[in-house]
Formats: sequence, C-alpha cells, structure tokens
Amino acid sequence: MLPLATERPGARRDDGGPVGRRLRWGLGAGIALLVSTVIGASLVQIPYLAYSPGSATPLGRQVTVRGATAYLPEHPVAFTTVRAGRTTVLEALTGWLDDQVDVVPVQAANGDRSDAEARRYNAQLMDTSKLTAIAVALRRLGHTVTIRTTGSVVRQIAPDTPAAKDLRLDDVIVAVDGELLDEPDQLGTLLQPGGPGASHTLTVERPAGSSRRIEVELETVAAPADPERAVVGIAELEDRFVDFDLPFDVDIDTGDVGGPSAGLAFTLAVLDALTPGELTGGHRIAVTGTIALDGTVGPVGGGAQKAFGVRDAGYEVFLVPPAELAEVTDAVGERVRVIAVASLEEALSAIDSVGGDVAPLRRAAG
Repeated sequence: MLPLATERPGARRDDGGPVGRRLRWGLGAGIALLVSTVIGASLVQIPYLAYSPGSATPLGRQVTVRGATAYLPEHPVAFTTVRAGRTTVLEALTGWLDDQVDVVPVQAANGDRSDAEARRYNAQLMDTSKLTAIAVALRRLGHTVTIRTTGSVVRQIAPDTPAAKDLRLDDVIVAVDGELLDEPDQLGTLLQPGGPGASHTLTVERPAGSSRRIEVELETVAAPADPERAVVGIAELEDRFVDFDLPFDVDIDTGDVGGPSAGLAFTLAVLDALTPGELTGGHRIAVTGTIALDGTVGPVGGGAQKAFGVRDAGYEVFLVPPAELAEVTDAVGERVRVIAVASLEEALSAIDSVGGDVAPLRRAAG
C-alpha cells in the first residue's frame, strides 16, 4: 500500500507566489467592496421621494350622515391615492427604471417644509377638501350652507414676485387694508382697488395659530393671464375655514390619507349618499381631482400612478381633471375609459353618459 501523501511541517505550498496572492487579495477586496456598496445603497436614504401606484377605494361606508335620510350605495365612486415615500439609493435607481414610478427631489415635492410639516400640511389639505366637498354637495342639492373663515393661508409663493420678498409659507393673511378676511375667496377681491401697481397693507398672523400679528406692505403687479387684475404672487392660497353652518351632519372617514386630490370624489360620494338609487348605475367609476367652492375641478399630480392603480383594480371609468388627461391616457391606454371633467356638472354629465343614474339627484335639487 502506498503511503498517504502528507505535508511536512513548515513546508510551503505552491500558491502561485506573490502575484497569485495579490490577485486573490484584489478579488476578495473587490467582492467585499461590491457587497458593502449594495448594502449601503439599500440602506442609505437620499433626498428623493418615490411615487408609485396607489389604490382605488370605494366611498361607501366612509360617508356618514346624521340628521337626514342616507342611502348607502352598493357601487359607490372610488377615490384614488398615490404611494409616496423617501427612497434609498437602490430604490431610486430601481424607480428610475420603472415606468410606473416617479422619483423626484424632496425639495420639489415638499418645498421648504420638513417631512413632519409636509405631513401636517397634507392632513390640513384633506380636512379642507372634505369640508369643501360637503358644502358643494349640499348646495348642489339646494341646501343653504354658510361658511365663515378667519383668513387665508399662504400655501405656495411664485418666485420673483412681491409676495416672495415679504411673505412665508403658512402665513395667514387675516386682513387687507384693515378689512377682515371672513369669507371664502376674499383676498383677490380686496387686492383690486387701485389696480396693478397699488400698495396694500396685509395683516399677517405669523406663526399660524398664534396671537402675533405683523403688517406687510406689498405693491401689486398685473396677473400673467390678465393684465388688468392685480396680484401679489401667491400661487396657492387656502381659506382657513372655522365654521360651516350645515343643515345636518356629514362626515367622511379616510383614515390617514392626506392631500386634496379626492375633493371631487368626496362631493360625488356625498351626493350619492343623500339621494336614492346608485349614482354610478352599478358601474365601477374612479375619480381624482380637487373641488373648489364654485364646483371647479383642479389637478394635483400623480395621475399616472393613480391610473395604474385604477387599471389594476379593474375599474371601467376614470374621471380626471383636463390637465391630467394625456398623462392618464398614456398610462392605461384603452383598458380604462378616461374622461376629462373641469367641474362638478361635467362630472355628473360624464357619469350619465356611461350609464350612471343622475336623475334622482336632479330631482332632489329641484
């Protein structure tokens, strides 16, 4: 029997010498660097937000009516959402390669607000959206709704304008030239005397919710789309509602969802709950768009991500603001019927055209 080969103590194996050792060391270091890079990319957050497809939620039991007869629909309209969250390096790279995901800088989404301030802001927008929708729906049904405000909140300021010099986000304008802002949409009217070029004194509550008041003097300029209209450069303004005198109580429960984009859906849901029958006619209809007190529907963004959610949930029809029609249509093609609506009345006509039942609503409105 041949003896087993053994290695003598202190013997040196043939490992290729110094060159082989360096190659193995370099390969090991490269693998370690790659692994640590991947781990870091999956853990380290960067100042970007990823917007991905959200959900389409039917607004049936979320609407509660007290003090009046309610009609719970079996096939209510649905409001749509977008998922949004901070990203890691890896998530951002993945999102940029995914047609269904938008990755944008946090600054572009939140402005100068912190994450906590942005969440609080969106919660406030949701509350205002609900109140506005309820008021619009009740007025559409012929009820009297009295609204009182205590100022207008500055939500967005156009750059290189008078407002950009002296106003801040979340300032509350409580008076113009000594006249209190106690009615909705009052600021624009109070800035018109004297036309573009006139100076006005704005009484501002800063910080919001405090008793501190300062006076800011601003010279108006001509509105870009209307040279005879005086403006100061506030791109987005929100009335601070404090009292809605409603004929009965209506509540909309949407959990922790924020933002104003469900305003039109809320309005339609309240109308459906307060009239007999099914407003949708049994069809699966999803809706997005803000609602103003005059019934105007406005865009909010995220149309493509909402469209993917609507498509995947099997909805037949998607009502969207005109500004988002092209984006939504490109996203879902012919799998969903997309209809642009610029007002509540156009939305009702669109629902009627796809087989909805708006007759009870029209009878109720007289």
